[in-house]
Amino acid sequence: MMKSNYGGVDETARRANAMLRSMSDDIIDKRQEFGLDQFYQTFTRNAVANLPKLSRRAVEQAIEEMESKGHVFGKKDAGNAKHYALTVQNVVDIYAHRKVPKYRDLHKGEGPFVIFVVNLKGGVSKTVSTVTLAHGLRVHPDLLQYDLRNLVIDLDPQASSTMFLNQANSIGSIVETAAQAMLNDLDAQQLREQIIKPTIIPGVDIIPASIDDGFVASQWDRLVQEHLPGGLPSEVLRRNIIDRVGSDYDFIFVDTGPHLDAFMLNAIAASDLLLTPTPPAQVDFHSTLKYLTRLPDMLEQLEEEGITPRIKGNIGFMSKMTSKRDHEMTHGLARDVFTSYILDATLPRLDGFERCGETFDTIVSADPQSYPGSSEALKNAKREAERFTQAVFKRIEFVRGMQ
Repeated sequence: MMKSNYGGVDETARRANAMLRSMSDDIIDKRQEFGLDQFYQTFTRNAVANLPKLSRRAVEQAIEEMESKGHVFGKKDAGNAKHYALTVQNVVDIYAHRKVPKYRDLHKGEGPFVIFVVNLKGGVSKTVSTVTLAHGLRVHPDLLQYDLRNLVIDLDPQASSTMFLNQANSIGSIVETAAQAMLNDLDAQQLREQIIKPTIIPGVDIIPASIDDGFVASQWDRLVQEHLPGGLPSEVLRRNIIDRVGSDYDFIFVDTGPHLDAFMLNAIAASDLLLTPTPPAQVDFHSTLKYLTRLPDMLEQLEEEGITPRIKGNIGFMSKMTSKRDHEMTHGLARDVFTSYILDATLPRLDGFERCGETFDTIVSADPQSYPGSSEALKNAKREAERFTQAVFKRIEFVRGMQ
């Protein structure tokens, strides 16, 4: 208990907590009432027939053979008849029946590919980029053939990724966080059962964060010595989480706060690829350049700790882009800095990206039926998210092919 109320700080905290819970409960109730607690997107048979490596005949034959063995496909009423409404999992199963190689078959023995969207500047779309990619890679029509399984590890005490992906776990203090799991040395089964949470899109999971993780980060070296004697402080994420459940996933994304702390060092040490969101506003771009100048120092710090970083590249991309002339000029400057390590695709500043947070959705999971803004704005943002996701996937494949 505080010795004083310090001008009403405790009362404000209580009211803020009550409001957080009320907002969260309101959204959960609405989702359940309107049946919005499952991913909205389904595919007709014709739509699936147009996907890569499939045809109308192949899909009809696969469904017929699979149904004869008891496989149940999604259907919905259309007048007096029922039409196929195939879920993402249904499509993945059709590809598997057709013996199309999954991503893990193509990269056998390589383990999960770990991606860290990072910048020391806040408000540059790190979290939005992370959750967009985690959901987008799973459901992009051209990528369904790969059955990509993705995990987001939230190490940002603000818990914004958790809010977008599993908002029931983003309110108040929770103990089943990534930071706690790292320290408690849980085995793979415990991680799966107690720590890893599903998101609305099956095949994409999250390990949540909590506001209390900030205190953990500030005392990290002492806590590691206490809980994991002899362990390297910046290698705990890789050893205690990624190495234990990595075989369940194709891509693992890490999200941290925009400050150089123990969590950021753990994320850099665990990563195969860094993605740097680069906003075009002058002040933000200036801060991004400062971060890029500091990155070699962070890698040296890890080496001095006895860790060999596994990073295969730092890819820049423009975030919060508009068609303004000064934004285009900054894009040119970013190309000069990143040279070939920059994506052509950008993450534009669009109303769709801004407003999907109102329903705690990603732009990918946002249901057009319940989206609070204009349907056209949502459609535009979804289209841009698809382009961005495809560009990142292609770049990852290029980087992996260079090894």
